[in-house]
Amino acid sequence: MTFTNNTFKLILLRHGQSELNHENIFCGWIDAALTQKGKDQAKNASTLIKDYCQTHTIPLPQVGYISRLIRTRQTIDVMLAEMNLKGSYEVVSGSKYQPKGEFKQGHTSVLETWRLNERHYGAWQGKRKPDILKEYGEDQYMYIRRDYQGKPPHADLNREMLQEVNDQGPSTGYDFKEPNRHLKYHIEEQNDEELPSSESLKDVVQRLEPFIRNVVIPVSQRNHLESSLIIGHGSSVRSILKILQGLSDEEIKNVDIANATPLVVELDKQNFQFVRRYYLDPEKAKIDAEKVRREGFQPNP
Repeated sequence: MTFTNNTFKLILLRHGQSELNHENIFCGWIDAALTQKGKDQAKNASTLIKDYCQTHTIPLPQVGYISRLIRTRQTIDVMLAEMNLKGSYEVVSGSKYQPKGEFKQGHTSVLETWRLNERHYGAWQGKRKPDILKEYGEDQYMYIRRDYQGKPPHADLNREMLQEVNDQGPSTGYDFKEPNRHLKYHIEEQNDEELPSSESLKDVVQRLEPFIRNVVIPVSQRNHLESSLIIGHGSSVRSILKILQGLSDEEIKNVDIANATPLVVELDKQNFQFVRRYYLDPEKAKIDAEKVRREGFQPNP
């Protein structure tokens, strides 16, 4: 592959393995922490990015974007420490952002946004994938999981979200619950953001595209950045690829994202149009992506 410095490098990463990934459970907006394997994966991703940037004389990312879910925050915390970068954190509500200062080498400004959250899996959240597969059958299971417009039943947030008082816990049938939104997403509520109770991949694209177009790209252009890092989730990374690469509704069905394997998307510096994409560890990405596709059909290792 011929390397060029005429492109901006957007490094995409799905967070490291979480506790619910490990248990084969639909996680969605549930705040699952990283496992030790997930933290080790984040360290390995850091090494790949450091080597890549050093080899091609690119500064380490001065801007990072993460979701509002703890597994992406833990992933970038591990990575910044591993890359000897200092980080500052700011929640961005809405789809516009004006940086307060200049971006400097040795420091990474981390912007947190709900728009990078995992797809909301509705009433499937907190349930085991093999159980959902058995209940819905393979065709419907794969349609809802993989089709661009497939959507699970809406969550009943009175049962499936932690309540501020008198929470009933797992006795409602959910071993794991979504955090209370009034507590976790109070900034978004103050700004009248409409948060979902179920989503298709199409819905994720629609809530994420304004952030990519109005924040990620302009921040990179105005500050003449060489690279930025986005740590998201399987569905949000897939959505970014659809947005930037212009993948069709049919093509995106066959894209799977493995945990913690850096994916570089090169964009032309003049017009920020898609040039190419590639994994920094393509063999591992291929193997792990196939495991993602088969989730629910076989137990996780």
